[in-house]
Amino acid sequence: MSSPRCYETRHAAADALATHRHRHAYAALVLDGRHIEASLDGPIDCEPGTVLLHPAFHAHGNRFGRSGARVANFTLHGDFGIVRTRAWHVEDLRTAREVFMRCPERLPALLAESGIAMTPALPAWQQAFITALDEGDEAIATIAARLGVSAAHASRALLKSHGMAPQALRREGRWRRALAALRGDGALAEIAAESGFADQSHLTRVCRVHSGLPPAALRLQIKCVQDSVNTAMAQCGHGTA
Repeated sequence: MSSPRCYETRHAAADALATHRHRHAYAALVLDGRHIEASLDGPIDCEPGTVLLHPAFHAHGNRFGRSGARVANFTLHGDFGIVRTRAWHVEDLRTAREVFMRCPERLPALLAESGIAMTPALPAWQQAFITALDEGDEAIATIAARLGVSAAHASRALLKSHGMAPQALRREGRWRRALAALRGDGALAEIAAESGFADQSHLTRVCRVHSGLPPAALRLQIKCVQDSVNTAMAQCGHGTA
């Protein structure tokens, strides 16, 4: 397995990246500056030394602070079992930069020695709102009223903290469930129904938009990546990250 190539991205002060997706799982290390990453997983306060692992095809957005940011990135060969964005904080930024730039195969060891990054505290109603969005088709206004907030306030607050309004967060949750289910061998119609889509055709349309592939082709790609990663990691004597 060849080492991935690291590249740096630079972001101007007060810059913002709208909600977007990456075709492959990837790792990121904040070298300097600061930004907030927002997704269905909630906000992550990214400061120098923050390392993030992102799953493929998950949506997230970024808001950069007054000094902008400089970030090192490399594509992961496979998803390494990552089902949500995870964040760590490394104490030795110089060593972490060396891992990213020259020795990416040492990333699992670096993370094993690092602490989990702290995330901003959110009001209890927000987590309850996300859970309600994930569990069914209850109307947004009904969820908001049950949790004691207005629908307009809920939309503004979730857009700020999670990068998407409630309906978009519900769609993202359905997509993630389908994406995870495509790792297995279930029938596509069953995956569509269990993930909350109207039917298999609905799943196919969303899958094409988010990944560029129909579900069957995306499943083949996922399984091919899983097989290659499992083989490579077994040869190296490592487990998944």
